[in-house]
Amino acid sequence: MKVIHIPTEISGQMGMMCEALKNEGHQVNGYNWFHSYLNYKNHIIPTDAYELYKHIIPLMNFADVYHFHNGNTFTVNGEELPYLTGNGKKLVMHHWGNDVRTVKMVNQLNPYPLPPSYNSDESIHEKLKYLSKYIDTAIVQDYEMVPYVKDYYARVHVVPLICLADRFEVSYPAHDRVKPIIVHAPTNQAFKGTKHVHEAIEVLEQQGYQFEYKKIENVSHDQALEMYKEADIIIDQLLCGTYGVLSVEAMALGKVVIANIREDVRSHLPNHFPIVSGKPETLVEVLKPYIENAQLRYETGKQSRAFVETFHNAELIAKSLEQIYKTV
Repeated sequence: MKVIHIPTEISGQMGMMCEALKNEGHQVNGYNWFHSYLNYKNHIIPTDAYELYKHIIPLMNFADVYHFHNGNTFTVNGEELPYLTGNGKKLVMHHWGNDVRTVKMVNQLNPYPLPPSYNSDESIHEKLKYLSKYIDTAIVQDYEMVPYVKDYYARVHVVPLICLADRFEVSYPAHDRVKPIIVHAPTNQAFKGTKHVHEAIEVLEQQGYQFEYKKIENVSHDQALEMYKEADIIIDQLLCGTYGVLSVEAMALGKVVIANIREDVRSHLPNHFPIVSGKPETLVEVLKPYIENAQLRYETGKQSRAFVETFHNAELIAKSLEQIYKTV
């Protein structure tokens, strides 16, 4: 198949999907107009909305499948969608989170408030109504996101975050490290619950627990990965109720990962799911055994790596995408 991924690279996911699909024999390219200090660039072409618009006709004539990301298409308002559907093209929309999370539904589903999306509830609703008029298939990364899109699209597929695990050099927590290194790397402090992480760290320090804490921000993805390798415990997000790309990368490195996993989300995950669930009010007690017990950290790190190699396996996820494309 000839597949185009456009136009928003989220945490390297688009590039890895392009690579995995290429490895399955498909002609694939990605175009990204969303640029950040993380500087993801593998298997995608950096562009902007103006440049992408200039190439819209040849790109639309080339591909069989258009895999859109984050509620965006070739054009700002999706004016090309009637043309694509009218010409029998296969269209898929991959939603990633804040493009569909409304304040109203977050308050219904989640015990912790999240910062509002960059769009209002009304504009999210209108955008989803328009997209689903022409696109009947959506993809989300886990069951935390299903409620936000299920009433719009005819089909919603859950495809886990993709990870090229063999690119990550395993660095399990050391057996003999008495003073573990705890890392938190928020791209958005309000969303990740950084305030609660700092409060827990302060309590643990006051109680005399021995560890080193590092907050990693505003560095490239490659730099961040080098810093993650030194960690024993990585704290991801405490409010959303699921885990993100940081958790997956930390598991690939063989680390203990802590994130708040809502029970309704956890019920859809495998029994051997290794992430340690921690909420703002439980984080102090959750951290204590992992600070004190190096062997527990090591064993949990091994479970983390094994989980990524299976559940987030790039080859299996490419095959899942391939089947979705065929059924659109």
